[in-house]
Amino acid sequence: MDRDPQSIIAKIVPLFREKRFGDRLPSERELAARFEVSRPLLREALATLEAMRVIERRPQSGIFLRETAREASLDAMVLEAGLGIPMTQAEVKSLNEFRTILEVQAVALACERRTEADIAALETILADTRKRIASRQSTAEQDARFHLAVFAAAKNQYLMRAAHPFYLASRQRRERYFMHASNRQKSLAQHQKIRDAIAAGDARAARARMDEHLGGVERYWLSTLR
Repeated sequence: MDRDPQSIIAKIVPLFREKRFGDRLPSERELAARFEVSRPLLREALATLEAMRVIERRPQSGIFLRETAREASLDAMVLEAGLGIPMTQAEVKSLNEFRTILEVQAVALACERRTEADIAALETILADTRKRIASRQSTAEQDARFHLAVFAAAKNQYLMRAAHPFYLASRQRRERYFMHASNRQKSLAQHQKIRDAIAAGDARAARARMDEHLGGVERYWLSTLR
């Protein structure tokens, strides 16, 4: 029998894909029997899903599925990605649009607020990326570090908080993307241009380079899904 709420969540979440917004879910008793878990552990798992706004527990009525596209938290997206639940083409497009809005604004702020330490951090990441490319290794980790370093340079905690879920949720996709040497080289060249624009304090160029960079990634994923 499962003793970890996370393992119980991993079993419950795929069930939601069979349901629609507003559907009433099985009772706690039924869910506990179906997944062979204790009621206390099940309640703990359901409390986590409720905090993520995936479900809603209504007194005297039962458990209902929320409209995740409108109401669920970004943590729910990370949860589904960690469980290996694939995203639809529409979801990938929406997520990339969200990412572009965040990162284009963040890179402009970084041009105004970056410090020497921020530029040094970007340089270190680029140097690590070059080493990984030279040894024919994936640069997925360095890619995430570079983009998060741009957010750090923007000096806005809420932009940073919004950015982290994207990079957690996209880890597997980025690993696949950076398996290809051509993608590693292209990304490095574009990162270098973004770094140069930030160092020069050129917000207009930084926005353009970031938009170009993210647009290429979006086109890659949409073509892959098709």
